[in-house]
Amino acid sequence: MSLRELLKVNSREHLAIYALAALANLLLSIPQYLAVNTALELAVNPKGATASLIAQYGSSNGLVLDFLRSALIFQGVMAALVIGLVGAASSQKSWKWQYPLTGVFVSTYLAYHLGGKFLNALGWIGVLETSGVSVSNVYGDLFWFGLGTAICYLLGILVLRRSYNRLAEARDAHSRSY
Repeated sequence: MSLRELLKVNSREHLAIYALAALANLLLSIPQYLAVNTALELAVNPKGATASLIAQYGSSNGLVLDFLRSALIFQGVMAALVIGLVGAASSQKSWKWQYPLTGVFVSTYLAYHLGGKFLNALGWIGVLETSGVSVSNVYGDLFWFGLGTAICYLLGILVLRRSYNRLAEARDAHSRSY
């Protein structure tokens, strides 16, 4: 099958995987941003790259720039992984193991990134709690946005599976026609 035929078969699924990953990342970024912003209002000093951006641009702009930088890095890695899915699908003979393996890389990276983001938000909420701030609404936000993230992640896994099935059907139909 040509690359054009492959893209016709499951390009929507690949775009859906990318969009679901971006939405899941955004959903966890919102409560994380709220927690970090509240901590900065209490004069809690962050560490690492966030601290340098805040020192350089101020707390509001530095925090926004840190979240944008993080989002762009995530989007770049996810784009590379989804392009890797397309490349694995275009393999002539070994696509049956390359495509699922690349799908495992996509789902593993996504789970690792989202899990780390969730734990980071929990850490900031812990900092707020030790500072005497009522965190019940922040925990509530994290719960609901985390639930939306989990749903996006599971939908992404289901779309990956559907993509593999559609690719297998198209390959079988193509091989029967020759």
